[in-house]
Amino acid sequence: MARTMLTKISDVADLVKRGRSDPESVFGDLKRLAASDEWQTREVAATVLVRIAEKHPDAVIKNALRWAKDRDPNVRRAASEGLRGVVKSDPEGVGKVMTLLREDSDLYVKKSVANVLRNASVKQKDFVLKLCGAWVRSSNPHTRWIVKDGLRKLKATGSSEVEKILRLCESTGTQ
Repeated sequence: MARTMLTKISDVADLVKRGRSDPESVFGDLKRLAASDEWQTREVAATVLVRIAEKHPDAVIKNALRWAKDRDPNVRRAASEGLRGVVKSDPEGVGKVMTLLREDSDLYVKKSVANVLRNASVKQKDFVLKLCGAWVRSSNPHTRWIVKDGLRKLKATGSSEVEKILRLCESTGTQ
């Protein structure tokens, strides 16, 4: 792939097409895009993963499990961002990836994990509450930050369970 800045999904239409028929054939190219210094290119990579996941959610989850362990925070973030759509239909599979990322110290990654939780809360409230309820018991400040940020949408519902989890976050403090 050329090293030009990509700004929209149409810039990589062929990659999307190949990925929707054979996801494994494009994960290497997508990883290079996800590791880009250009945020627009990283966003394109994440969006391509979302598009591939529409047809091949299991392949994208399997790939995200690998990427979640990468040393590059941009790649780890792409692992999370690529699951935005999948989390609504396969929260358990996505939960495995989120669990790998829950202690990530990089703010870019933490914001993404929290965002995936917020997105999931629309259709998978019980999953989000279960995950956050378990994670809030962690002494890791990054995990607790993700929980607090990930519950922002649900906080507005006035749910007693959400309030309980957030009180636990506050009782030992967060970053």
